[in-house]
Amino acid sequence: MNILLLIGLIIAFGGVLLGFQLEGGVFYQLICHPSPFLIVFGGTLGVALIAFPMKNVMRIPKALKLIILPKRHNYTKLVDMLCDIANKARKDGLLSLEAEADKIPDPFIKKGLGYIADGVDPDFLKKVLYNEIESEYKIYDDASKVFESMGGTAPTMGVMGTVMSMVTVLAQGTGDTNKLVENISSAFLATLYGIGSANLLWLPISNQIKIVAEHDSDFREVIVEGLMAIQAGEPSSRLKDRLYAKIGNINKQKAKKGNDTDNPDEQE
Repeated sequence: MNILLLIGLIIAFGGVLLGFQLEGGVFYQLICHPSPFLIVFGGTLGVALIAFPMKNVMRIPKALKLIILPKRHNYTKLVDMLCDIANKARKDGLLSLEAEADKIPDPFIKKGLGYIADGVDPDFLKKVLYNEIESEYKIYDDASKVFESMGGTAPTMGVMGTVMSMVTVLAQGTGDTNKLVENISSAFLATLYGIGSANLLWLPISNQIKIVAEHDSDFREVIVEGLMAIQAGEPSSRLKDRLYAKIGNINKQKAKKGNDTDNPDEQE
C-alpha cells in the first residue's frame, strides 16, 4: 500500500477544507449544489473519453493499481539473486537455468532465464527484454496522459460552469440582495471544483503514475544487465560490481534529470 499517497491526499484535502473553514466557510456550502459537480466532473470525464481511444482509458485501472500497490524494488536482494544464478550457470551450464527459472516468482526474470537456457542470440535477448520494458511503460504512460489531460480540462470546465451559473443568476434577476449574493457565491463553486480537482487529483495522479512506472523500468533494466552478463558467463564478483555500477548510473541520471527540471535556464 502506498502510504505516502494516502497521506498526501489527506493533507491536501484536509488543508484546503480546514483553511476554508478558518475563513468562515461551511463545509455544507461546498456540496449542497450538485450542478457544478456535474458540469465539472461530467464535462472533464466526457472530454477525456472524446480525446483518447478506449485502450488508454482501459489502462487506467492497471495504472491506479500500480500507484496504490507499488512493487517493492529491493536492489540488494536482486543483485544477490542474480549473482547466485550466475554461480549456478557457471557451475552447471546455461541449460540448468531452465529449472532455476521455475523457482523465481518474477515473470520478467523467468522469461529471460528461459531464453538464455534456449540458447538465443544475446542481441535477440536484449531486444526482446527491452521491448517488454518499453511496452509495459507505454501502458502506464497512456493512462498518465489521460489524467494529465483531465488536469488541463477541469479548470476550463470550472470556468464554463461559473459562466453558465452567472448567466442564469443575472437573467433571473432579484430584488433580494442577500439572495443575489448567495447565488453568485454558488456560481463560483464550479471554478473551485475545476481548479481543486485538477491540482489535488488529476495532475498529481498523472505525475505519480509516470514516476512509479519509471522506477519499475529502471529496476527491469538492472535485471536485463544481469541476465546479459549471466549469458556471457561473467563471474559473480564482476557481476556484482557491474550491477551496482548500473544502479549508480540510474541514480545519477535521475538526479541530473531533477536538476535540469529545477533549473531549466541552465539547460543548453
